[in-house]
Amino acid sequence: MQSSHRLTGALALVAASLLASPGALAVSSTTARPQLSSTAAAGYTISKYMAQAGTIGSLTTDNWDPTGGVGAISGFTANYKVAADGSASYTTIQAAINAAVSAGGTSRKYISVKAGTYKEVVCIPSSAPPITLYGLDASAGNTVLHYNNSNLTPKSTGTATSKCASNASATTVGTSDSASFTVMSKDFRARNLTFKNSYTEGSYSGSNQSALALSVRGDKAIFENVQVIGNQDTLFIGSTSYSTVIRAFFKSSFVQGDVDFIFGHGTAAFYGCTIQYTGARLGASATSYIFAPSTQSTNSYGFLVTNSTLNSTGSAGTGKTYLGRNWAQSGAKGQLVIRDTAIGAHVRITDPWAAGTNGAAYSSSTARFWEYNNSGTGSGN
Repeated sequence: MQSSHRLTGALALVAASLLASPGALAVSSTTARPQLSSTAAAGYTISKYMAQAGTIGSLTTDNWDPTGGVGAISGFTANYKVAADGSASYTTIQAAINAAVSAGGTSRKYISVKAGTYKEVVCIPSSAPPITLYGLDASAGNTVLHYNNSNLTPKSTGTATSKCASNASATTVGTSDSASFTVMSKDFRARNLTFKNSYTEGSYSGSNQSALALSVRGDKAIFENVQVIGNQDTLFIGSTSYSTVIRAFFKSSFVQGDVDFIFGHGTAAFYGCTIQYTGARLGASATSYIFAPSTQSTNSYGFLVTNSTLNSTGSAGTGKTYLGRNWAQSGAKGQLVIRDTAIGAHVRITDPWAAGTNGAAYSSSTARFWEYNNSGTGSGN
């Protein structure tokens, strides 16, 4: 799926971050593509992004360190086992999760999933205990959870799409509730799994805007060796309130999409990941966007990408893709740092940051988008 990366560099950066805080920017190229100075870069590390959560204005500092990842599955003992072929106690992932929620308690519950394909909408409710969900096959692509909801998918009124959804009164699923997999609980972890939205755009008339694969709404979520696959709005990270910060950490994972496919107002770090733009749906002439953070202006940390790879597939055009744009929701001033990362030729070189969704031209006053020490054709270095 993607090459692994060593933590050595990240740990060194974490150590440096203890000695420095965000400083003034030193733009080494243009105002359209600002670069952090080495001093300022020490303030934008995994440890800084993951240190705080809670209510904006009175964040709680717990210095959460998720860099160890989920852990090796050889050390897990499954409390619940899932197998689509009927060889385990549960044939669906949701059924095993329901059992873990019913059991309650505060101890971590482990759910193993046999390789196979699981077509279902899954909800980890806020009432769930800490859960580790893991595929038994080391290849994430061999254990696939998917569904084909979109913002336009019709539904009956009176019933929500899942226990995580708030669309009971709606006649269509809606953007925020279209996710194949939603995490509302705290301390969720996943490994060796694929989360996919298999919706075919154009299935319904109208603006086929969104079809989420994964929605992370609970704090302190860790994803390791997972794939998150969709087109527009593949991965959402953010609590149910703009005033609340939640954190997610992605390690050695793969995220694919084509428009605003990593978005939200939460705080997230991607380490050793492959973030892939696919041109399969829109074609080589399309102009598109990878990130769309809606970080609130009073939240210092939005998205961090470090020691990773940004590449493309599916006849993506050269120099057509924006790294990101501000998702102008509820006073957002999106925050994103891409550092120590290889950037492919699909990314625009001179002006990689686009105007916000409200039409406001990109500038340091409308969004907080910075880079540091990147490489590759799309980096301009």
